[in-house]
Amino acid sequence: MTNYHRWQRKIILESLEEDLGPDGDITTDYIISSEKKQSFILKAKENLIVAGLNVFVDVFKIVDKNISVKKFFRDGEEVKKNADVIEILGKVRSILKAERTALNFVSHLSGIATLTQEMVRLINNTPVILLDTRKTTPNLRYLEKKAILSGGAKNHRFNLSEMLLIKDNHIAACGNVKNAILTARKKCKGKSKRLKLEVEVSNIKELKEAILCSPDVIMLDNWKIKDLKNAIRLIPKKILTEASGLITLKNIREYALSGVNYISTSYMVKNARWMDFSLEVSPSLSRAM
Repeated sequence: MTNYHRWQRKIILESLEEDLGPDGDITTDYIISSEKKQSFILKAKENLIVAGLNVFVDVFKIVDKNISVKKFFRDGEEVKKNADVIEILGKVRSILKAERTALNFVSHLSGIATLTQEMVRLINNTPVILLDTRKTTPNLRYLEKKAILSGGAKNHRFNLSEMLLIKDNHIAACGNVKNAILTARKKCKGKSKRLKLEVEVSNIKELKEAILCSPDVIMLDNWKIKDLKNAIRLIPKKILTEASGLITLKNIREYALSGVNYISTSYMVKNARWMDFSLEVSPSLSRAM
C-alpha cells in the first residue's frame, strides 16, 4: 500500500467516524435486517465531469469488504443527467452506513473536475497549460488535485518539498529578488537533484531583477492583462512564464492569449459547487437473503 493509499484510507476512516458518531447508524440498525442485501445505483442528477470514483468505492469497501461494485464510467469522463454511474450490491446496512460519506466525496470532487473542464475548454486552441495551486481544502489536497487532473488541467507543486518557489514574503525577508534567488542557488550547490526554481514578481522592477538571474520560471502574480502583455515582451524565451491571480471564467481566455506559458489558479477549487448525485435502490437488481 502506497503512502497516498494509507492517507486516503485514514481520511475515509475519520470521515466515517464523524458521520457515524459513537453509536453508529441507529436508524438503519433498528429497522434493516442484518442479512438483507440489495442493489443500489449511483445516478448523476445533472451533466458533469465525474471524479473521485475510487474514493467513493473505497468508502463502501472499508465499511464492508464484501460489497461488490460495477463502474459504468471512469474519472474524467463526461456524464449526462440521469445516467447510471456505479452499481453497488451488498448488505443494505453497510451501504446505508457508507452512503453519505461516499456521496460527499464524489459530489465535491466532481464539482472541481467539472469547473476545471469548463476553464480548460475556454483556453482551447491556445498553447497555455492550466495549473492548480496549493490553495486546497486541508487534508483533501491529494483528492482535489486528482479531480483537477480529471478535469483536464495539470498539477503545480503538490507540497513545499517539490520545488523552489520564491514568493513575495521570501523576497521581503531577503531584501530583494536577486538576494532571494542567489541565496537559494547557493544552498542548492552540490545537491544531487536539481531543483526547479521559480520566482514570483509583482512589478517591473522585480521582473527585470529576476530576468538577470535567469530562473526557470517567472510567475507574474496579480498583473492586469495589459501590463502582463508588456512584461512578456521583456522576458527571454528560455524563461517560462506563469500568470497567477485575478483569473476568472470571464477573463481566462484573455490571459491565455497574453503570451504566457502557464496559468495557475485556485479558482476551480474555491468556486466549484458540488455536483448533484443520488444513491437509489434498484428494485430490478435487488435480492434479499
